[in-house]
Amino acid sequence: MKSPSVREVAYRLLLVEADTELSQALAQVLSEQGWQVTCACNRAEALKILGDAPRFDLLLVAQELPDGEGVQLVENLVLPPEPEQRTPILLLAEREDPQLLKRCFDLGINDYLVKPISPLLIGLKARDLTNKLRLADRVIQQKQELEKLLDASNREAEMASYVFYNNLLDHVSDTIHGFNRYINASSDFCGDLVLSKNSPSGSTFILHADAMGHGLSATMTLLPLVDVFHSMVSKGYALPMIVREMNRKLHFRLPPDRFVAASVVELDVLHEQVSIWNGGMPPVYYLDSEGRVINSYPSNHMALGILDNLSFESNVERFHLVGEGGLFGCSDGLTDQVNAQGKSYGNQRLLKSLEDAPRHSLMGTLVADLKEFSGVPYFDDDLSLFYVYFPELIYFQDQKYQLQGNQAHKLGIAPFIWELTLSGQQMGEQEIPALCNDYLQDMGFPQPFCQRAFTVISELSSNAIEHGLLKLKSSLKEDPEGFAEYYVLREQRLRKLTHEDQLRVRLQWQVTAERSRLFIEIEQSGEGFDFNQVMQQPREELAGRGLLLIRKLSTELMFKKQGRLAVATLE
Repeated sequence: MKSPSVREVAYRLLLVEADTELSQALAQVLSEQGWQVTCACNRAEALKILGDAPRFDLLLVAQELPDGEGVQLVENLVLPPEPEQRTPILLLAEREDPQLLKRCFDLGINDYLVKPISPLLIGLKARDLTNKLRLADRVIQQKQELEKLLDASNREAEMASYVFYNNLLDHVSDTIHGFNRYINASSDFCGDLVLSKNSPSGSTFILHADAMGHGLSATMTLLPLVDVFHSMVSKGYALPMIVREMNRKLHFRLPPDRFVAASVVELDVLHEQVSIWNGGMPPVYYLDSEGRVINSYPSNHMALGILDNLSFESNVERFHLVGEGGLFGCSDGLTDQVNAQGKSYGNQRLLKSLEDAPRHSLMGTLVADLKEFSGVPYFDDDLSLFYVYFPELIYFQDQKYQLQGNQAHKLGIAPFIWELTLSGQQMGEQEIPALCNDYLQDMGFPQPFCQRAFTVISELSSNAIEHGLLKLKSSLKEDPEGFAEYYVLREQRLRKLTHEDQLRVRLQWQVTAERSRLFIEIEQSGEGFDFNQVMQQPREELAGRGLLLIRKLSTELMFKKQGRLAVATLE
């Protein structure tokens, strides 16, 4: 859009002069120079014109007027306090007068000319004032445009900040007992991110990310990450699939020179397991109850958004989740922060601080120590920390299930039967636990109950497909190479399934006066098994099938039709 010129009309000039001949001569010269001239012959007429007409761009006033002095006319004017906004004034006098000159200076009159004076000289003086006026107008206009741009930019920044932090972050992140986070931005927007979210499986996921760069551009880079994390955790996807989809979306959407360092953690209390994927972030530390490091999990992968899907690795590191200690992670804004001597905070000081800091105030203690070390009010980079305390996480997870135990009859949900049959490759294309979870939530079941049902359905359906239909052995997953082979075989055999291969899922909610129960039936058309013989196998093999976990979460577990039909009861 073409910007308007500074002025699209001629400059307006008021000439106040009692000498008619001089007034006409001046008016002609000034008109030829492009001025729009209005004449007045005394103070009264000039005041009336000034009261009725729009603002003039220049006043040319004679000192000697029939009804008073020219300076008295100026004294009667209401002038703006800012000099650049005042109308320029030229005073024409019959003689030099030091007292008059002082009055002109005090009143802000721009110039003082002594008659006789040629109309040409006055025209040149007026032109000089015109150029100054035009420059002042341009400065004022540019200042106003800049203020508008700054105001619009601030409003957009405030809106973007509100949408991102209040809606996308706070609404996506769940409240997790035992989990604490700290985020500090080095500008209006932060390129660091810490999110926590519960999965329908009962697992807790933590996403810790540090986008390349600073400010709004870094923050916007995180949006696809937030979207994938929210949607895939909500649907119960496993950690490797989540990070793979994050990388795929960022690789597709981001410019080649942009990436996001991230670590993703899954805390699976039910399976007593912690899984960690670290791509480009500082180490994630497994701490004991005293804050000492038991193990560290450094970055073994490239940051998200760099590699294509075929080159990307999504394998995770795992360890047994015990009822003590916790997990700590930080961005490099902590360890790379320098003090006045140019020395960085570093990993050794961090590990010492972790040992010394009380668990209940770990975040505050670390940040206070960093401020004392750096000696600066604002950190050089975005800063983010998180800590999850295992005993509190496990306790409240168990409490959540216990509060729901034996209270299903109080839900007030009418009896129903919901059934789904899948055949062939549909079994690999549909997220069966997620479909069931969505239905149960729509029916009004509380989240803890849905999580129990999700885990049972997930374990039973995986058991039916992988062992009954695909004939896979859990022992393959005992080492990383076998784990990869297991899922390669799974994909290959899924593609070979036909319409004769079927899986039936049936949910029946039964309500009686004494109790209410959810019956979960998973039936497959493949090979069965001897349930009693399988239960005599080593604990590791049973854990592979998930039977121990299902028995823990269910009131009752039965197998029928030579093991092809599993029936679990939840109360």
